[in-house]
Formats: sequence, C-alpha cells, structure tokens
Amino acid sequence: MKVLWLAPLVALALIGCRNPANGPLMLGRGVPFALRAPADGPKLFSTQEVRFHMPDGSEELLVTSVENDAERMSIVASTPMGQTLFTIQLKQGAVLVDKRIPLPQMFDPRLLPALIQLANWPLEELRKGLEANATLDENGEVRELRRKGRTVLTLRREGQPPLFKKVTLDIPSASIRATITTLED
Repeated sequence: MKVLWLAPLVALALIGCRNPANGPLMLGRGVPFALRAPADGPKLFSTQEVRFHMPDGSEELLVTSVENDAERMSIVASTPMGQTLFTIQLKQGAVLVDKRIPLPQMFDPRLLPALIQLANWPLEELRKGLEANATLDENGEVRELRRKGRTVLTLRREGQPPLFKKVTLDIPSASIRATITTLED
C-alpha cells in the first residue's frame, strides 16, 4: 500500500527529530515543547480534513477526528476513504499510539496533538510548554512560534474558538503548508 500522506508528517518530524520516549517534542531545531494537559484546553469534538501542500506542488490528504475533554485527547487519522491509519490518545501525560500501518521511525506521533494544542489552547498555557529560547505570540487570528528571531511555524486561524473553521499552518524551514478545515457535522 502506498502511504504518500506520511511524507509531510515525516518532513515535519525531521525538523527537530527526537524519539518520542525521550523528553519533550521538538517543534523545530532547538524548540522543545511539552504537551499540555487535555483539561487545560477547550472541550471539543470535530472531524477535520488536513491537506498538506508540499514543496513540489503536490498535495496529500488526511482526515482526522479529534476529541478533547477534561480527561483525554483522542485523534483518529484516516485516509479520505475512511481506512484508519493510526490513533493517538493523550491521557495523564502519556501518549498512546495504535498503528494500523507501520509509521516511519523518525515520525513523532506527538506532533499531531501538539499542532492541535498550538491552534486551540490558551496562549498562556502553551507558553508554559516552551523553553525560554522560544516565543509564541498572537496577533488577532495569527499565532507565530519564533526562536532567535526566526519563524518556526505560523498558524492562521479563521472562525471562532474553541474550534476554528480553518487553520493554515506554515513551516518556512521545511517549505510545508497545511490547511486544516473543520468539516460540518
């Protein structure tokens, strides 16, 4: 089975590369991030279409179902045809992954909950997960993560919190852009 949708996730993981069992998630070179507790974020449930725009002009599509409550965050990642690829659950500080297909060794599955948190959690709570060498700022609907004056990632959010209708993620160092659209129930 061809799993081209993994290419953007692998590219994101290679930005910082760190084994998920060892410390914080690396959002970029020198930008560690400690995942925040599900209870610190908004209660939400949604199905989202995640469209990755690759540097070569190609696009990859992934469908995710995300649920967050006071006890856990759960993510189910599927193909557009509905085949479950993997599930992720964040509960009591632990990340549990159920892989239905082999995932690349360099892929840190904590990346998906981190991106969801960066888009939706309160800014002050997110800053607690960053070390002093990184800054996370918000200007209206745009959140920007920077290190040493360089942009690591930008999130442009459209709609109303806690669940934005559309989020555009830009990672300049990897020339990757992702558009996350919340699907209607």
